[in-house]
Amino acid sequence: MDENLVNIDLTYFYSITGGDKAFEQLLLIGTIADIDDKIRAFKNAWKEKDAASIRSNAHSLISLSAIVGIAEMEDYSKRIDRAFGDHNFHPELSRMADFIIAAWYIAQEKLKALIAGIGLQIELP
Repeated sequence: MDENLVNIDLTYFYSITGGDKAFEQLLLIGTIADIDDKIRAFKNAWKEKDAASIRSNAHSLISLSAIVGIAEMEDYSKRIDRAFGDHNFHPELSRMADFIIAAWYIAQEKLKALIAGIGLQIELP
């Protein structure tokens, strides 16, 4: 996936933290760890065609991706969450699922660069 397809907008993040660097560190550490967990679970659920787990993880990814400003990931997570509300597996959404997974790995690298650029000392997974 082309890394230029994944944009990060931290406007919402900064509105939450209000410039508090310590809170920024805590929020980023927690959010990145949570996204890693949810992406792993989402990926496994998709492989197993577990509609309930796919929906649960996609639902969690909505707010988490909003915090770190990945609008495309947030949008696709919303679409998958809604579609899987019928408790059926939707293979036609595979491209969205693939995008969510690939986008996270690109965004994680971009977030590490942004974190270094704003001077936060954060240990990332």
